[in-house]
Amino acid sequence: MNETMSNTEIFQRTPGHRLARTGAPVRTFSLTHVVAAAVRNIDDDAINPLPRHRGAAAGHAKRLLAVLSWSYAHEIYSSAQIVACLDVSQTGEMWGGGAPDWAEIQRFRAENRSALQICLLAALRFLAAQKVAAGVVTRINESWLAAEAARRIVAAMFTDSVEPAMPLSGQQTVRC
Repeated sequence: MNETMSNTEIFQRTPGHRLARTGAPVRTFSLTHVVAAAVRNIDDDAINPLPRHRGAAAGHAKRLLAVLSWSYAHEIYSSAQIVACLDVSQTGEMWGGGAPDWAEIQRFRAENRSALQICLLAALRFLAAQKVAAGVVTRINESWLAAEAARRIVAAMFTDSVEPAMPLSGQQTVRC
């Protein structure tokens, strides 16, 4: 399914959020493109940076915002699992000082919940549009999508609260 939505279509349904702004139409072809567009449309000043990466705050913060939005859209909630995926993909050099650890992810999520909610909502809206195009559902329910985005963020917080606060061992299977 290559359902496309433009930035305008994604963000015009996000009224009342000072973080969101409508950009020039850009064709998107995947969830990754939609998440990237959503993150680009978040004001840099509206994101609290990662403590360890204050020098390049906006870039690293937006990168983590994209990773969390994409992960939660794919129902990957565990911060330890997200860290393991970052380690497996060897993206440490992109972060200039190493990828964030589980504690930094948890803190970032708590401090940037509004921005995360907006980006995750855009991702879920795209996934819902794909289901409409495939005939699985007949319409997109915006209030349900907003509630689902909030639920997924809470699911991530809950998952982290019941998991041990350590990286996954090499013996565990990591779904990235």
